[in-house]
Amino acid sequence: MSAPAVRRAGFTVLELLVTIVILGVLIALLLPAVQAARETARRTACKSQLRQLGLGLHNYHEVNRCFPPGSYVMGPSFPMQSGWGWGAMVLAYAEQPAVYRQVNFGLRTGDDSNLALIGLPVPLFRCASEIAPETVTCTPDHGPSYQLASGNYCGSEGVLCAMSQIRIADITDGTTATLMLGERVVQPGGGTQLPFTSAWCGQVAFADAYDLRSVPYLSPTADHPINASLTDPLCFGSRHPNGANFVLADGSVAYLSNSLDVDVFTALGTASGGESVNADIP
Repeated sequence: MSAPAVRRAGFTVLELLVTIVILGVLIALLLPAVQAARETARRTACKSQLRQLGLGLHNYHEVNRCFPPGSYVMGPSFPMQSGWGWGAMVLAYAEQPAVYRQVNFGLRTGDDSNLALIGLPVPLFRCASEIAPETVTCTPDHGPSYQLASGNYCGSEGVLCAMSQIRIADITDGTTATLMLGERVVQPGGGTQLPFTSAWCGQVAFADAYDLRSVPYLSPTADHPINASLTDPLCFGSRHPNGANFVLADGSVAYLSNSLDVDVFTALGTASGGESVNADIP
């Protein structure tokens, strides 16, 4: 009598292939949802950081009776200014006292110890969705290369511009209908493209020239709609889908769509233009 055959437990090749296919389909279905959830979290974190900066600007206004200058910069026919901008001046009012204490406001941003300091990344000024490096390498025409901390938050010229001292009372269009800050992407440069970013320091001022690789403020215009270009240094935009976060002059944060009417966008960029803005800002 022969012994009965023993069937060993296990998977056949066909069963294994079917299992792999099913797992692949499940992963393909879940991956977009996971990525969307992560982007939602990054966008929320970005919104929180902008809200903190908006609160810092209002705290600065409370103490100084005006918002800080967008930057201390004047035209080429005037004496050189320091270059420091709203981002550096709001550090002490936005829970960044350690960095603020290192700034020597008596010197230009490109002088001595300040030149090394402006390469220090400050996470508050970088969106979590940004894919560019934390610093960009800049090479001015008149000197050696230096590192500049990259950043994503840019002033709106209606409130924050060169040598400005705008008060809330000056915003006659209404603080709920006037932009104060907005996102812009980091352009690290490479090849024939120059680097541009919105560094927390403002603009980079050397002894006899400004190196305009940092963009501390922009004017919302119909020629440069939201996210119209990832390589245009004059364009507000973000790595988020279909729009970008902005801070209004009242300190609230709104997500503005790429499809926002350009006339409405332009009107939101002025502080006392007298335009009638009819837009449902979330």
